[in-house]
Amino acid sequence: MRVPTLAALAAALSVLAHSAFAVTATFAVDIPREDLALALNQIAQQSHIEIAYSAELTRGKISPALNGTYTPEQALKILLKGSGLQVRRIAGGTLVIEKKGARKSTSGGQEPTSDSDATMQMGEIIVTAQKRTERLQDIPMSISVISGHRLTATQSTTLQDIVDSVPGMQVVSADPASNTLVIRGISAGVGINAAVNASVATYVDEAPYTSQGSFSYSANLAPNFDPYDLARVEVLRGPQGTLYGANALSGLLKYVTNAPDPSGYHAGFLVGGIDVEHGGPGYELHGMINIPLGSTAAFRLTAGDTYIPGYIDDPSLGRHGVNDVRRTNTRAAFLWQPNDDLTIRVTAVYQRLSAGDDNTVDLDPNTLRPIYGDLITSRDFPQPERVSNEIDNATINCNLGFGTLTSSTSWTKVDPYLSADASARLGPVISSIFGGNYGAFTVGRVPAHSIKQELRLVSVQQQPLEWAVGVYYDNEVAHAFQPLYAASLSPRQVLLDFQPALGAYYIDSTYREYASFADLNYHITSAFELGIGGRYSKSEQTYHQLNNGFLTGSDDFGTQSDQGVFTYSVDSKYRFTPGLMAYARVASGFVPGGPNDAVPRSNLPRTFNSSSTTNYELGVKGSTDEGQINYDVDVFDIEWKNIQLEAVIADFASITNGGTARSRGLEGSFTFRPIRELTLMLNAAYTDARLTEDTAPSVGGHDGDRLPLSPFFSSTVGANYERPLGADASGFGGIDWHYDGSRLVTFNFGGPRADLPSYSKVDLRAGVKLHVYTFTAYVKNAGNAHAINTAGTETTLQGRAALSANIEIPRTIGLNVSANF
Repeated sequence: MRVPTLAALAAALSVLAHSAFAVTATFAVDIPREDLALALNQIAQQSHIEIAYSAELTRGKISPALNGTYTPEQALKILLKGSGLQVRRIAGGTLVIEKKGARKSTSGGQEPTSDSDATMQMGEIIVTAQKRTERLQDIPMSISVISGHRLTATQSTTLQDIVDSVPGMQVVSADPASNTLVIRGISAGVGINAAVNASVATYVDEAPYTSQGSFSYSANLAPNFDPYDLARVEVLRGPQGTLYGANALSGLLKYVTNAPDPSGYHAGFLVGGIDVEHGGPGYELHGMINIPLGSTAAFRLTAGDTYIPGYIDDPSLGRHGVNDVRRTNTRAAFLWQPNDDLTIRVTAVYQRLSAGDDNTVDLDPNTLRPIYGDLITSRDFPQPERVSNEIDNATINCNLGFGTLTSSTSWTKVDPYLSADASARLGPVISSIFGGNYGAFTVGRVPAHSIKQELRLVSVQQQPLEWAVGVYYDNEVAHAFQPLYAASLSPRQVLLDFQPALGAYYIDSTYREYASFADLNYHITSAFELGIGGRYSKSEQTYHQLNNGFLTGSDDFGTQSDQGVFTYSVDSKYRFTPGLMAYARVASGFVPGGPNDAVPRSNLPRTFNSSSTTNYELGVKGSTDEGQINYDVDVFDIEWKNIQLEAVIADFASITNGGTARSRGLEGSFTFRPIRELTLMLNAAYTDARLTEDTAPSVGGHDGDRLPLSPFFSSTVGANYERPLGADASGFGGIDWHYDGSRLVTFNFGGPRADLPSYSKVDLRAGVKLHVYTFTAYVKNAGNAHAINTAGTETTLQGRAALSANIEIPRTIGLNVSANF
């Protein structure tokens, strides 16, 4: 019922797009005679169009002066005149610069337009990782970029799919609504004795998304956004405290959306169905339309609806597929560029993800075999959960001649609802006190909202001294509510009116931050550059807790904190040839300290300190002529101090700084194109992350212990092949093999830590392209591996000690059709 309705809408959008496709818009251009690559970058910045090209194609070429009013394609054709190059628009609106005649094959068919080809032609991809527009090849740090084309081509629909493409990065999921990102092994685990702040910051365009403060659940709320109609995903590995501030302790994940395009109407859709092993059928529906509003403005709307069936059964409740997930989302954006010097972009994102239950099954802690059977769990009550995300942002860019002034104003909101069956742990206690046969059920809600403002000024590029300065303000409020209910086991029913009330926690917290930063880059020679940056952040936080009830007791207290942190970065790079660059980088990052949940009758410290990392990194980036081989290799050494953990101190649960750690490793990304039709890819990482001091005794970590949930070795190997089938058709196929090594679970006081087994996943895909349409068949996790993502200690309903293990999705078969007009 839902599928035909949205499919019809997608078809209607495609008709509208076809009828209006000829409408184009122009913009004023004033470019002197200069290096062709620099001219292409200026066109990309002024027109807000993605321009993809290889540095080898533009090397040594000079573009003519250009002054007047043109469409982006008209301007590029003039700049490329006499260069032996041409411009071509591909799916998603990207303009590709290529050799003349490159589209023709020996059979007279069309040049393949797969993501692998687009990626190779992009060569030095344009990114905004350092808050200025730069080529990926020129940035002295380890960065992975996944283009929107590749996300679509590899059927990437979840955060796990994105992470699998990034060396040295993992996502730890305790349930569908909770995700913790880990980069370079900087993790204290999840659950009890785990980290209290996120160590990876998340951005959507210019909007910081990650909540700050230890009581906003930020460590477990990395957003699982729909990746449809993204320009790219950027992952910055290593601390990013100078430009991105708090919570960029080990890195940054940035979603970059496609901007509205005034040059013409565009539309697209993707409609597909899936079948999950041990689950059943599901679907995904996505649509996009771009509407120009005159020659200077445009509106873009993207929407999606994805349903993933559950694959875990609970016979005790008579439920099949308890962990089904539905994600709905809408993204709207408006862009206005009244002249060359002013651009205003407003974006609103809303997403809601709901799940019937978590993804866990109980394992024997000694054998890691399922206790109740394969993909079977046993609970007294369902554990539904949901999380909604809202991000609103207004970004203004104003060219002042000597630099660009940018104002980014963001309003964000996250509203998680999590529930848990606590019968195994608390049911016997309640039954012994009140008599009868009782269970227990708890709910957790932590709605949080924030207003963030950044104002920065970035100098003109291609100068001997380039600089960026800025100020930042963040004001956040979170309200946590966690009631504990008694529950009847026969019949199964949560007793909302049970007397006396067992207890509830009400927690209000605030976070306010003021920061200023500066970044300088000096071109000593045309080949050698030095960079230095610093940021000072000052946070003011408050915490107020009210709890009452028979089991929780009654308290009403508050604490506050006021702390400052300085972070820095120093880097140098040397370009041996236009296609080979080496760099060295030292950078720091932090997560903020804050007030503690210290009840007045305890001797607990009233605050805890910020946690910080310092990263030492050496790397090499390069490509061969014509972009046949591209590579990016780095080695790193990270020192982690004042690790924040939840611990038991003097019989009270509290947040503490405990111990230090060190993470060392090697990362690499390689692509090789032996022939035009075939692209081979390898991403790999080796990470050795260990404690270098003991943690607090109740946590159970000791000097030399491996950090939780980080494999020594992880890798992804892939191949993409595409060849023409006719004048306007091509066929394609691909395979990706992903491997994660064994990992240790979170620190466990008084007991051994389980060693989660390594696993491999193989993804297959094949299809055809006919004109603007793409038909794809694919299989994810073709070997049907029941991979364990994470695990924590648990007590079964029968009182048996167990590991509650999160199982990743089994084999999934899918078919879809997509189009871009």
